[in-house]
Amino acid sequence: MLSHHRKRRVAKRGVSAVLTVATVVALVSLMPTPATAEPSVPGDAAQQLAELNRQAEVLTERWHYARDQLSARRADLERAKADASAAEGAAERARVVQGQYRGQVDRLTNASFQGARLNQLSALLVSDSPQDFLDQMSALDMLAVDNKQALDRLTGAVAQTRHAEQSTSNAAARAAQAEHDAARLEGDLTRSRAEMDLQIQVVTKHLAELTRQERAVYLFGGNIHFPINLVGTGTAVQAARIALSKQGSAYVWGGDGPITFDCSGLVKWAFERAGMPGLPHSAEEQARMGRSVGRSDLQPGDLIALYSPISHIGIYVGDGLYVNAPQSGDVVKVVPVPWRQVTAMSRIG
Repeated sequence: MLSHHRKRRVAKRGVSAVLTVATVVALVSLMPTPATAEPSVPGDAAQQLAELNRQAEVLTERWHYARDQLSARRADLERAKADASAAEGAAERARVVQGQYRGQVDRLTNASFQGARLNQLSALLVSDSPQDFLDQMSALDMLAVDNKQALDRLTGAVAQTRHAEQSTSNAAARAAQAEHDAARLEGDLTRSRAEMDLQIQVVTKHLAELTRQERAVYLFGGNIHFPINLVGTGTAVQAARIALSKQGSAYVWGGDGPITFDCSGLVKWAFERAGMPGLPHSAEEQARMGRSVGRSDLQPGDLIALYSPISHIGIYVGDGLYVNAPQSGDVVKVVPVPWRQVTAMSRIG
């Protein structure tokens, strides 16, 4: 039989447990709903925040992609407009040349008609001397040659005019399509940015609520003093060295250097400083560049992309390690490659 005091202690522990569960449920229900739902599977705060970070990274990379595509279509639009203007100018010049040759052909045709009866026999009959005959025959030959040349030039001018006019039409159509695409992408960019900002707010809130122990777990691992003097030559190795020079720099969503970075921003910044400008600021687009390589063929400077769809990327530095800008609240550092999450490896330099 349980004593009276022991029964009271057991009952008190049961009430405390119920209250603890109720408190957790209440806190979870009060959390704001992000653009992508927070994980419902129980886990510690550091693991949940890492998952929220990955969701935010997916949205950030989607925003980068939309922005890259918008920039590309705007550039296409400007090129199409310039091509249309140049083609219209060429068409106008071709029409002028066509008019000139057409007038020449008309004059020569009229002259040929007027001298049509002047054949070899009539030239001989009306000639006063052999030299006079030769002169008249020479004039006939010249008239025939000039007429053929003029006709050839006119034919060429007509073809050139048609080609220039078709080029003008094609360029105008390209410009119209590019303008339409740019308008659509602007809408995609706005939506992506709004979703990204909402998710970043959720991550920022959770990051601020971590205890010291939870933050230590969240930021655990990695090296911010990895040697920069990698062995090798070429643009990619130089990019890896440049990325390593930013160890300890803060992770910031959308950061592309030189002070703060996100994952694809670090790759873009490092390769551009190494002499390869124009990289997209999208992990997925970066991973598609160059050629695919296998794990056994990896060299310092190769790109390591994670997840499906690809939403994280870094630069291999050798020995199963890569330098990357990992997550919000963290810094650029060297960590072991998480091989199970790797979905692409490529070489672009």
